[in-house]
Amino acid sequence: MRFTEFKPSLKESKGFFGRDAGDVFTHQDGREYKIVQVVAFPDAQTQKFETPQARDEAIAAFEKEHGAKIEFVNQPRNNMLAFGVAQLDTEDGTHAFWGKYMQTVSHDLMGAWQNKQTPPGWALQTKGAQKFAAGYDPQALIRTENEFSGVDNIINTVVKNADDQVKDVFKEALQNLAQGSGDVTFPQMYNQQAAIRDYFGEIMQPVGLIGGVIKGQAEEARQILADGAEWRDCRVMWPMSMNAALCDSFMIAPNGQHIGISTKGGQGAAASAKNLYDAIEKAQKDGNTELLETAQYTIDIVSAIAKNNQYYGPIAVGKLVGAEGVDDTLYEEIQKYIKEGKSDLEGVSQQAQNIFANFNVKLETKGFNAGYALLSCASKTAAKVINAGDEFSKGALALLNQSSIIQIYTKIGKRGDDAVLGEFRAVYPPKFNGKVLIEGGKNYYSSRVGGKMAFAIGKK
Repeated sequence: MRFTEFKPSLKESKGFFGRDAGDVFTHQDGREYKIVQVVAFPDAQTQKFETPQARDEAIAAFEKEHGAKIEFVNQPRNNMLAFGVAQLDTEDGTHAFWGKYMQTVSHDLMGAWQNKQTPPGWALQTKGAQKFAAGYDPQALIRTENEFSGVDNIINTVVKNADDQVKDVFKEALQNLAQGSGDVTFPQMYNQQAAIRDYFGEIMQPVGLIGGVIKGQAEEARQILADGAEWRDCRVMWPMSMNAALCDSFMIAPNGQHIGISTKGGQGAAASAKNLYDAIEKAQKDGNTELLETAQYTIDIVSAIAKNNQYYGPIAVGKLVGAEGVDDTLYEEIQKYIKEGKSDLEGVSQQAQNIFANFNVKLETKGFNAGYALLSCASKTAAKVINAGDEFSKGALALLNQSSIIQIYTKIGKRGDDAVLGEFRAVYPPKFNGKVLIEGGKNYYSSRVGGKMAFAIGKK
């Protein structure tokens, strides 16, 4: 049982099955491995072995043929009748093999083996992965969407989940903020300042509000949104998924108001249908009929995205804005190709050909599926129609700038090799500016669907 010929993929990837040859994983002890290829067994046509014994026999045959053991990242269960193998080159030129047990092999494996699912001590070393791998984010240090009452519970949770080398530093930082002091130092950690600012900052900001370190326009927001209640009387919640997008945490006031805390405001910010849909609901609750009327075009598009699933959403939007060729007939073709795992463009309809003709479709993309590719092109087609004008953007900015969001920016300075907290700057009402664009290709790829249609706030 040997590997088939490996073809380098494009950067349209997710997880191990989307990794490129040469992608680097490093160990805490300094070792470095490079990806050669990743293959699933048995294959997409067979899907799975008949029994756990047959699966284990295939693993044994692979190990014998390659003269090496597979280091699995998870434990097998009886319903896991398939497995993936990653071949990596070590620094001395030999091969190492990592494996993951899976239930079946499908045509779409892009999310079947996450990058973080490695043997202990290993981490992917892309630029974004390095920063995220630091483990300073709420997903690593908070790990729950439960609401916190009181700073002590937050600090205790962070200390429990933090690595030993940083837990005392993080504890002292949060304690200082909770006591009203902005004198926060991260000794010998300036090389981690980006992770501290972008990830640990998401935890520091609510604690800084509670401790009274963040004032200015944050105080205006407290008076208006929390009816004057003190920040220390609010509960705190960190969303564990990306569906909140603009909001990294929420202060939940005694009056029930969810006040979003955003560090992503300004040019280049990411938004979601949920952010805009929440803003619509706020306008409706406030009885802001003037805003609702002027933003009706935006409201219709956002509602179509929010109320439909991630597969039909681009079709609903395309129909709404009159995107040529994007309709229910196309959706039926998309569904057919996704289901059968079509990996080429032979025999596609003229309607599909017309959609494809406007985009550079790359068949060599790892995990290519004609249905996903067609859906991606449909999403981009609808986005082009919307982004060609300013009506959607104007309505989106108007909605976001009356939303229950405080923008807080964290500045990290340097003192020798130490990272030090510079300041927090709060902005309320939020000042989103630029042009809001529909990102038709953000979550739609030729190998998978990663979420609903998204938005970006960019330069005009």
